[in-house]
Formats: sequence, C-alpha cells, structure tokens
Amino acid sequence: MINDSELETFAKRLSIAYWLKKGRSYENIKTNIKVSSATIATIEKLSKKPGFAAGVKKMEAEEWANVWAEKIQKFIRK
Repeated sequence: MINDSELETFAKRLSIAYWLKKGRSYENIKTNIKVSSATIATIEKLSKKPGFAAGVKKMEAEEWANVWAEKIQKFIRK
C-alpha cells in the first residue's frame, strides 16, 4: 500500500516531468514545487523513460479534455 509521503513524492516527480516538457525553467520549478535542482535533473533524465512519458501524456490528455469541456459548456450556455 502506498503511503501519503510516497504519493506526494510521485506527484511531485510527475509534475516536474510535466513542467519540463512545457518548457519551464529549473528555477521556476524549484520555486513552485519546492524541490532541488538535483531532483529536477534526475527527473529530466527519467522523463524519457516510458513510464514517465505515459504519465505526462495522460496529464496532457486530461488538460486537453478539460479545456474542450469548458469551451463546449460555454457554447451550450449561450
């Protein structure tokens, strides 16, 4: 069973990979996620592995779906 600490660590790592793919700087990620440059560098290397890539792709799909859901709701409400 995964504890809260492990879940938080995983969420931070996935967030780092996501923001790196979006082009955020190390400094921006450090400040917003509260991690070290070394952690970011490690995740940058790991983000090329299939597991991280799949996680980031899933996050991007959710983001895309949310954007379009909002657009559709605005259109329907008019």
